[in-house]
Amino acid sequence: MLIGFLSQGGPFHPKHGGGRFTSLSNVKNGGVNEFNCTSILPPLHPFLAFLVHYSIAISTIYAVHDAFFFDMQARDETSNLKYDDASTTTPTQRQVRISQFLFIYTAILFIARYISSYHAGRLRHHSVLYELTWLCNSTLVMSCISYGAWNIDHWLFRKRPLIATSCSVAVSIDQILWYVDLIVWSVTGKFPFGVTKYLAWKQTLWIDRFTCTHHLWTIPLLFYAENGPITWKSFQLSVYIVTCHVMLSRWLTPHVIQCETKTTATKTSNGSNGKSANGIAKDTDPNHYRYLNVNLSHELWRDIKLPFLQVSKDNPTAFIYFIRLLMRWNLFNALAFAAILLPLSLVL
Repeated sequence: MLIGFLSQGGPFHPKHGGGRFTSLSNVKNGGVNEFNCTSILPPLHPFLAFLVHYSIAISTIYAVHDAFFFDMQARDETSNLKYDDASTTTPTQRQVRISQFLFIYTAILFIARYISSYHAGRLRHHSVLYELTWLCNSTLVMSCISYGAWNIDHWLFRKRPLIATSCSVAVSIDQILWYVDLIVWSVTGKFPFGVTKYLAWKQTLWIDRFTCTHHLWTIPLLFYAENGPITWKSFQLSVYIVTCHVMLSRWLTPHVIQCETKTTATKTSNGSNGKSANGIAKDTDPNHYRYLNVNLSHELWRDIKLPFLQVSKDNPTAFIYFIRLLMRWNLFNALAFAAILLPLSLVL
C-alpha cells in the first residue's frame, strides 16, 4: 500500500496538488486566497517522496562506492580507527571549509524555496519538494557529507571524495551548457541549447533564480576541494548516480502537476499548441499547470530543440526512453569529462 501511494499518480492526482481548479477568492471583499497554503506541515506525498528519494539515492550510491570503488586494503586498515587516527580518513582544511559552505548554501536554498512556496500557490507548494530532488541539488547534499568533515563516527560521514567528483561528472554536460546558454543569451538574447531558458518561465520565482547560481560554481568548487587530478572512476560511478536519480524520479514524481480547467489546451505565449512532447495539455498560468520532469525522467527537457537529442518525440515506452536518455546523457558526460573536466582538475 505504501509503495502504491509513493508511486506518482499522474498530473491530476490530488496527492500531487492537481485536480479540480478552485478560483482565487476575492481578497478585497474579505475572501481568503485559497492558493496560499496555511498548513505548517508540508504536503504528504511530496514530503515522503523527498525523504525516500534522498534515502535511497544516498544509501545506494554510498553502497556502490564502497563495494566497487573504495580501496579495500585502506578500508580494512582504517575501519577501526577514528578520523584523526589515519591520514587517509582525515579531510584537508580546504575540504572542511568547502563542506561547511555547502551545508550553509544548501540549507538556505532548501529553506528559502520551501518557505516561498507558502505564498506561491498550491501547485508550487506541492512541487517544491519534488524539484529539490534534482541531481544538481542532491550533488550539493552528497558532496557536503562526502568529505568526512563533520567528525561524526558513522559510516555515512566517512571520507569519500570520489562521490563529490562523481556527482560533478553526473551533472557536467548540463552545467557546462549553462555557461554557453548564459553567454550567448547575454549577447543575443537567445538560449542556444535551452537548459537555462526556464529562468524566464512564468512559473519560475525570483527566489529560484537567486538560488540557482550553484549551476555555475559546483564543478569548479568541488574540483578545487579535490586538489588533484580526477580519474575515470569518477565517470564510472557517475553512470550509476545518473541512473539512480532518473529511476527514482520516474517512480516518485509526476511529469507535470495540472488542474482541470477550460484553458488547458489554449495556445501558449510562444505560439505552440499547448502540449508537451507526450501530448499532455498545458496552461501557461502557474496556478493551473506546473512543469516538473525532474531529472528528465519523463521526457527530454521541453526547451531543448536540437533534433539529434530528441529521444521522446515518438512517445516511446519507459524502458526504451530510459535506454535512449541514459546512453546520450552518459555519452555527453564522457566527452565532457575527457575534453573539459579532466584538464580542469589538473589546473584547480
